[in-house]
Amino acid sequence: MNAVPYKALLESHVGGWEVAIVLLIVAYFLYRAGKEKAGKIVHMLLRLMMVIILVSGAWMLFTVHASEVYFYVKGLLAIIAFGLIEMSLGRAKRQEGSIGFFIGCLVVLVVVIMLGYRVFS
Repeated sequence: MNAVPYKALLESHVGGWEVAIVLLIVAYFLYRAGKEKAGKIVHMLLRLMMVIILVSGAWMLFTVHASEVYFYVKGLLAIIAFGLIEMSLGRAKRQEGSIGFFIGCLVVLVVVIMLGYRVFS
């Protein structure tokens, strides 16, 4: 693959993760503070970032890293993280106990990011 499109995919993927973490934290605290309308807007922006992350990650996985099982594990954990994000924000929106899902989500996100930077080899 040409270096320029790969770099663009990589930058959109990494930037997407950075923005998604910030949006997750903001949305969670907006919902917990009872600001449902603002939380919903931030939640929708977070979903947009998750789509960008998913598309750029799948594109890189199937074009560049297709033979590396390491990145398939990272992709699977990322999908689990997306599920935890939705569960924690859904519970926070309904004002139910959500701190466990939120902390679990942050832990899985940290593991996914560490896998992306190849901290675990």
